Amino acid sequence: MSNRLPSGRGAIAGGPVRPHLPDPARPGPCRPFSTDPHWNEAWWWLGLPAIALILLVLINRFDPSGYATWIIPEGYGVLEFSQFAIMLLALALAVRLLFRPFVRRRPLVLAVTIIGALSCLYIAGEEVSWGQHFFHWNTPDYWAAVNRQEETNLHNTYAVFEKWPRAALEIAVLIGGILIPIAACFFPSVRANRLSLFFPASALMPAAVVVMVIKIADLLCQKHFVGELLQRPSETIELNLYFFILAYLMIFDRRISEIETDGTSVTTKA
Repeated sequence: MSNRLPSGRGAIAGGPVRPHLPDPARPGPCRPFSTDPHWNEAWWWLGLPAIALILLVLINRFDPSGYATWIIPEGYGVLEFSQFAIMLLALALAVRLLFRPFVRRRPLVLAVTIIGALSCLYIAGEEVSWGQHFFHWNTPDYWAAVNRQEETNLHNTYAVFEKWPRAALEIAVLIGGILIPIAACFFPSVRANRLSLFFPASALMPAAVVVMVIKIADLLCQKHFVGELLQRPSETIELNLYFFILAYLMIFDRRISEIETDGTSVTTKA
């Protein structure tokens, strides 16, 4: 995790000016964020992904029929409903961020936030087929003809609406959730430059690792090297991808609050 630094502000008498927090509107030097999650918060950034994975593996191992009945069904299963709930929370957080003066004054921060909000809206809507799973309306014939599950969503039609966005998200999680934290261990400047506001915190690594572990286990299972770890592992992968997005936005919000509280931000545009 990022190192905590003293909370004093401004110049120290007879010493150098204390570097400001990473802000895309200002050049370096910068200091790392102190509000990024540390071990005192490991119950959520480490505990939740680990416990969820262990429970799912155990349920699938000892009660596979119950897993198939309650955990993975479309629409009402535990995993799919949890995915929707997580993305709904992430959407609410992203929309709230759009109203913050810091975000609106910086085009780059605003663009990232808008992309986050639109992504959350798309994922949340698609997970419940834009309400069809709740209200059970009939899919129009012309849409059922192109949708492989005959639902009113886009991700079951063409790869551009599912496989491509998901692949992009998985690559982003690999880079931001695993490679950047590893790089930060050897190069502290990764956490202390004007763009590090956008880099995922090291606390997101467990969720990213779970995604990669399940993907590798699924590939090995398909090659008949190992047995099945989970039924429909893609659902558990999605759960951790969406948890990663929610946690990213939570930490993004914290960092913005830290910059504002520190009093070092400026009103110039990025």
